[in-house]
Formats: sequence, C-alpha cells, structure tokens
Amino acid sequence: MRENGVRQHADGLAEMLKVSRWQAGLTQVQLAGLSAVSVRAIRDLELGKVQQPRRETVRLLVSALRLKGSRRAAFEVAAGGMSATGALEQAYEIEQAQPPAPIGHFVGNRSELQAVTELLGTERERLVTVVGITGVGKTRLALEAAQALHARSRMPILWVHMGVGADAAAGLPQRVFASWIGEIVTAGRPLQELAQAIGGKRTLLVLDGVDTPAAVHASLLQLLHSCPRLSVLITTREPTPVLGDRLVPLTPLTLPEPMAPNGPVESDEEPALGLMMSYLRHLRPDILPTESVVATMARICCALDGLPQAIESAASWLPLYSPHQLLEAAESYPLSLTEHMSAPDSKTAGSFRRSLEQSIARLQQQHTTLLQVLAAEGASWNVTEVARQARCTPADVLRGLHALLLRGLIRPVRHERAGHTGLSSFNVLNLVRHLAVPSTPAPTFPHSQRGVVPSRV
Repeated sequence: MRENGVRQHADGLAEMLKVSRWQAGLTQVQLAGLSAVSVRAIRDLELGKVQQPRRETVRLLVSALRLKGSRRAAFEVAAGGMSATGALEQAYEIEQAQPPAPIGHFVGNRSELQAVTELLGTERERLVTVVGITGVGKTRLALEAAQALHARSRMPILWVHMGVGADAAAGLPQRVFASWIGEIVTAGRPLQELAQAIGGKRTLLVLDGVDTPAAVHASLLQLLHSCPRLSVLITTREPTPVLGDRLVPLTPLTLPEPMAPNGPVESDEEPALGLMMSYLRHLRPDILPTESVVATMARICCALDGLPQAIESAASWLPLYSPHQLLEAAESYPLSLTEHMSAPDSKTAGSFRRSLEQSIARLQQQHTTLLQVLAAEGASWNVTEVARQARCTPADVLRGLHALLLRGLIRPVRHERAGHTGLSSFNVLNLVRHLAVPSTPAPTFPHSQRGVVPSRV
C-alpha cells in the first residue's frame, strides 16, 4: 500500500510539473533558467524518474512557477517537501478547498438533492450516504450538493474519488490530496494525521464511489469523533447500515408515459426524455422532433430505465443509427446500448454491464432468488405468491424488497390516483431483468433486422 502511494505521488508530481510549466508558458530550458534547476533534473522529474527531489529543488521550482495556495501545497506534498498535514492546513488558510467543477446541466433528482443539502447544511447530521445502482447519477448529485454547500457557506470540501478511473474529474491538487486521504480512510496511514489537519474546522469530506463501505466506516467514525465539525458524504452501490448514517436512495430519472393519450411530452417532469432529446438535438440536428420521433425516444428511455449513464451511452450511437434502429436494439437487448461509442478503445469498455453484474453477484442468495422471481413475474405480482415461489416467508420478501430497493435493482411504481394506500408496487429494472433472467443469447450491437449497414433515415 505504501509503495503504491509513493508511486502515485511521484506520478502526480510529474504531471503537475508538466501542466504547471505549460500553464506558465515555459519550456524546460526556460524553467531551468528561471529556477537554477538543471534541464536534466526537470526532465527526469517530468518523466517520473525522481520520486522525492531535494527540498531546495522543490522550493526553486515553486518560486519559478509562481505556485500559490492549494496548488503550491499539493505540489509540495507530491514532491515530499511538506508533510500532508502541513499542506492541508496551508490550503485551508490560503484558499477554501473547492469541489471539482461539474460538467453539464444537473438533470432530475431535485428532491434527493434537497434532502442531501438539508441534511449536510447543519451540523446535526454528519454522515450521509447516497446509494444506488451504477449509472444512476450518484457522483453528479454529490457534486451538485457539494457545490451548493460550498457556495452557501464557503464550507471547505475535501473530495476523494475512491472508484477506479474517476480521477479525471478532479484537478491535480485535488487528486494529490485524494490519494493521501484515500490511504488514510482505508487504514493505510495513521488516522491522527488527517484528524489533526481538519481539527475543529467546518469541513465536508466526500468519498465518491466507495466500493465496500464497511471497510471505511471504522476509520470514518473515529474521524467524526475526533473532528466535531466534520461531515461526511459517501456515494456507493452497496449500503452498509451504520449507527447514525443517513441513507438517501437514488432512483433513476422519472420515465415518460409512452401510452399517454397525447403521446409523451418533453418537460421538466420528464427528465429522462428531456435528457435523451437534448442529445438528439446536437448529435442529429437533421432529425425533426416530430411526435413519432419523441415517442420513439421515450420508448428507448423506458427500455434503459431512465439511467443517465445508459441514456448517454445509447445516444452516442445516434450519429450512425436512426432512433428507430436504436429502439430495435433497446427492445431486443438493451444492454447492448450501454456500451458507449468510445468505450472499445478505452479502459471503460463493458464497465457498465460489469458493474450491474457485480451488484447482482454481491446479493445474498435469498435476495438473488427473490430478484429472479420478481424479474420472471413481470409487473404483476403479490407478496404471497412471490414468497411461495421463492420458498420463503412474506416477512423475508419484505426484507428482500428493502435490500433490492436500496441497491437500485428495483424501482417503485408511480401511483397517480389520489389517496393510494397499501404496499407500494415495484418493478425490476429492465436492464437488471436481462441479466437476472437471461432468455436469449446477447446479440452483437449495433445491428438491425435488415442488416448491419448503418442507416441515416
């Protein structure tokens, strides 16, 4: 663990030095002239050959590059020229720590956003966990909440990406701190170092993409006891009950009603359809949003469960395939649409499906059986019948529904009539159903029944 941490810090220093030099508009030779550090030493640092440069070298480079605030602190941490505690304290004093800037407009989930910001806006609730299925928008919700809290009260935000491949969303200083804090909360380094740096400061620590919450809860509880004004926000696919933790389940975007009398309507009340139509407008401006096209896009949204990541991946195929061809794939094998157009040449190829498979594989056996029964039953079922088929008691069914709901594998069905009472209805997500109860071999997408040649019709 320690060797990996040193390697990550060395890589961070190399990248940070290159980016800082480019931003200053300097060549290696020019930086050498300003700093009195040799060109060879600068080249070796940028290649990652030197893991811990001399303190004087760091001082000269920081001065020549005119680094200030958190950028200077992060540079010195990466170079080993300052203790992590001292660097974080310096970042607090010079400029408030900021969350990564979100990209794109926040869509849907307004009630969940309000719940998270209200819980964390006071110091009474200090541990909040946003839980939900992969691709539902947990990171985006956490970013929006962190931005709102920072803007409202200038609360310092310590943002840590715990998931694989998530570092690209953060700047270099945040990534250096994230590496350090991540080692601490996973028991890789002494907790007192971070507790001393935070002290009594009002701070929000965001742990985004925690794969196994139970592994970090012990450290977090100790940290919360040591830092009375610290709050923690976790995003995860796996809820782990902890005393004092407030769970906020995140469900997919509200689905349109394709069978409505006047057809689907794109509005703020239909965020999934609105998101899909926004992709259509800039990816296929040649297609007019006729009633037929809107209805087709609405059906695609329903097949993809209103999951923002799945909608984005499906939309990436629009430059090659017509909405009707995408609908064919969505209704025959929707998982094929979750492969983003750029994924085959990246490390994320197939990651969406793998995440879904992992969520199902991690279920307890009785919950897996329940999921399969519900998936096979479709939209119409009752607790007694499901209990009989799953060979368990009605109470076990209710506990299983709770577990599946928190993981986002099932979603509640909206009831429009006023005064609806009784047990809520739930549907298994369409994408999950295709994995839980595979009926046909997965076809190769994209294709159409008429052949594999793309159509611009």
